[in-house]
Amino acid sequence: MITNYIRSIESEYEKANRHWLNIHASICACLAAISFLLEVFLFFILDAMDMVSASAPVYVRRYVVIPTGMNLLILLAIFLVRKKYPKRQMLQAYSVSLGLAGICFVLFTIHSIFPALYFLFAIPLMFSCIYGNYLLTTVTAVFVFAARIIGDVVISWDSEKSLILDSSYNVVNFALSLMILAGFYAACMILIYFVQEKRHASIKKETERVQFRQGMIIDHLTSLYNRTALNDVLAHLSEDDIGMVCAMIEADHLLEINDILGHLAGDEYLRGLSDIIRSVCGQHLSFRYSGSKFCVLFTSISQEEAKALCRRICREAAKIVEPGSLSHNAAVSFGLSVFEAGQSSDEMIRKADENLSLSKQS
Repeated sequence: MITNYIRSIESEYEKANRHWLNIHASICACLAAISFLLEVFLFFILDAMDMVSASAPVYVRRYVVIPTGMNLLILLAIFLVRKKYPKRQMLQAYSVSLGLAGICFVLFTIHSIFPALYFLFAIPLMFSCIYGNYLLTTVTAVFVFAARIIGDVVISWDSEKSLILDSSYNVVNFALSLMILAGFYAACMILIYFVQEKRHASIKKETERVQFRQGMIIDHLTSLYNRTALNDVLAHLSEDDIGMVCAMIEADHLLEINDILGHLAGDEYLRGLSDIIRSVCGQHLSFRYSGSKFCVLFTSISQEEAKALCRRICREAAKIVEPGSLSHNAAVSFGLSVFEAGQSSDEMIRKADENLSLSKQS
């Protein structure tokens, strides 16, 4: 039960990551669209101010068509990875994180005359750390550093751009930008560490809470649910539960087993009977009602099917005590009732208990 609960918590974290993955991909598409609109807007503004040194066709080709085409190729790659590997969430995270870094690289390269644009590379770093994966953020950081160096040192897209070695100011500015990005990467790694710590602490706390709750609703001798758990289930019955079959099962000769064979043998008998109930009833809820009495709530089966399962429990239970240990076989009795419309849970239990008494008498 605890393992399943931890898996359910992990599943919720994965669901949150999938939600962020969709947002992350949408941000890539939005940034590409904004980049295209900004280039078109700038062309008209700069042209009106007579600040466009190149001809209109050259400007459109260099600053609109080619960058937009590269961004579309990046978005296409992201789309293909997500479509081909829909269940590989981390691979999709890599494609989206590196794709966003690629779009920032395109935007920075074509406008590298503006030094402040290197801050664009902080965006893919920041967004990648939300996944809480050290390797993903590190790979994104390596790509970002490579893109920053290539965009400023290797590629000279704008003719008005001054080279790095043209002045000591450019060298210092370039070195400082790399140091700032390195500091940002370190901050992301620290953030991931504390996010992971918080996640582990949350899972640990929830596990301890479930263990505490489980200790309150589990019978320690039989490992079945106890009376507290039964009361909780009965308190939440609704019209959807109409038709549910309630079985009261009792070990008829527990007192004789305790008197003749000892209380340890009596405990073993109850554990054996509870194992049989658990095995026969499967997914149906089983409870220890009192000392020698058990309760099973059968759902999605008929009263006759529930009766057949109870009879099987009786047959199996007759084999627990070795023949000759008692003057007669240790028997198990049961009584059934069906949850009906307009009936309370107490009435259902009382009717099953009355049928159990009739069964014992017969």
